[in-house]
Amino acid sequence: MSSFVVEVDDFNGRQGVLDIGGGHVMTPAYVASDIGCHAMGDAPVDPRCRTSVGEYDLWVHRSDIERMRRHPEKKEAMEDAVCERMRRIESPAKLLHYTFFTDVAGLPKESFVDLLRLQYRAGANVIEIPRPFCDTHAYERAVQAALEWQQNTWSETPLMGIARTASDLAMLERYLPQLGGIGIDCRRLDKPLLYQVRKRLKKRDIWVHAFSAPLQYHEVKNQGTLGMLINWFGVDTVNTIALSDHVRQYFADLLSRMEGEERANLVKTIRYFAPCDYSTYTFEKMEEYYGEGRPLSDFCDCPVCRNLTVGGPVDNLPEFYRMNHMHRAFAYYTEAEKYQRALINNETGLFIAGKPYAAEIIRRAVGFHSPEVILQKSPGGGISGGGSPLSGRPAPAESEIPQKKGMTNIPVP
Repeated sequence: MSSFVVEVDDFNGRQGVLDIGGGHVMTPAYVASDIGCHAMGDAPVDPRCRTSVGEYDLWVHRSDIERMRRHPEKKEAMEDAVCERMRRIESPAKLLHYTFFTDVAGLPKESFVDLLRLQYRAGANVIEIPRPFCDTHAYERAVQAALEWQQNTWSETPLMGIARTASDLAMLERYLPQLGGIGIDCRRLDKPLLYQVRKRLKKRDIWVHAFSAPLQYHEVKNQGTLGMLINWFGVDTVNTIALSDHVRQYFADLLSRMEGEERANLVKTIRYFAPCDYSTYTFEKMEEYYGEGRPLSDFCDCPVCRNLTVGGPVDNLPEFYRMNHMHRAFAYYTEAEKYQRALINNETGLFIAGKPYAAEIIRRAVGFHSPEVILQKSPGGGISGGGSPLSGRPAPAESEIPQKKGMTNIPVP
């Protein structure tokens, strides 16, 4: 079973303990993808090399559902492959998340049950109730069916409902005594949903996990992310969005047909998460702003970035993707630990003030629901203020960022 207890409830977030997989996970915490877990396993010995919770995101097309229904041998092969991927995640606790394409508007009952059973067979410590692209009323019937399945099979593995909208969350709240947690589908960031998570769940001992958190937000012109500060809304654990196997293979094939400068230019479009300020520039922009010789250690102190420059990863194409996954996992883990300490030591205001991109996203999300910004100072310092701690970044024109009454503007290139 899984259980969660809030230990610190701060205006700017919360810190707690999640019991899962036989261990205790301090939150906020980062949940690495299976690719991130594998990459970190190859890293030099480091306390951050082992994950407490790992997640495998399985992308599902409507054609995949039909194939499983009509061809038992293909269904068995797919399930075996999923179990093998889960087995390779060297974490005490594991999650299997179904990321549906928009063509999956519903699931036949047989397929729905198969997806529940697969999670149990694969060793997931929480069984999510699959959330296709249906309305809230249809998904409530799925929640009821999953609870009935759990009762009939005598399964002790807790269930997790998935909310894509605020109405989903309100519905799932009625079933909370029977659920082990609530997952938030962040692929299409829904501001009302995050706002309702904060309003309804932040003060309660309910585990909230964010699936597929984006690396870029339009609130800061797609140049920054919330990172671990999604915890401000009451989210305890977070996993960043992962590409499907088909998309990864497409890019691998595309790169294999390119040479020289053309290949390097494509790789430079990949984004880099800078934990120093939560910016997510492309490597191309970083070269433009800082020069290819700028040490990545100016932005991040993880083992990957310690001895590399801005232009260094692009020069090492075969290792590029693995290194970027590894860097992101290390950076998110470190930021989670830092924010845990900030919450415990009542220093969240100072922490957020140093992450201007995340602070701006929060302000705009709050402003979406309230005529006045309700972000307030914690005793550890105010959250308004400042641009990037790095020097040399071009100062944008003030008109580049739309202003809202009562908001402190943060420069965004």
